[in-house]
Amino acid sequence: MPWGGRRCRQRRVMSFMEPCLLVMLRRGPAHGYSLLNGLGEFGFDAAALDPSLVYRALREIEESGLAASNWAAESLGPQRRVYRITPEGEGYLAQWIADLRRTRLEIDRLLAAYERPAPVPDAQGART
Repeated sequence: MPWGGRRCRQRRVMSFMEPCLLVMLRRGPAHGYSLLNGLGEFGFDAAALDPSLVYRALREIEESGLAASNWAAESLGPQRRVYRITPEGEGYLAQWIADLRRTRLEIDRLLAAYERPAPVPDAQGART
């Protein structure tokens, strides 16, 4: 594979999953299962997504101080861990969004350059 194998794709998925999870947590506290299902909004296929990736991402987010969790006391049935974004997570997410906006501008420039007609060579082979 020219762009890397499964491990490379998994790393990209995890990197993009973090801000997606933080966006959902910014809307309000949530448990892992609802976050897993909510990833469809961002283009993830929840049916094909390995839940362990989501829970690992949540653990890493929490270990980094970007989110905090506690056990929900009001849960019927098995207790669920409920996650919420921290002020550090809000700042990190704001940086991610600013970077994505810059990246989108760079991609738009690349696409515009690609879509411009290529210069046509003249009789001497020079491009005009």
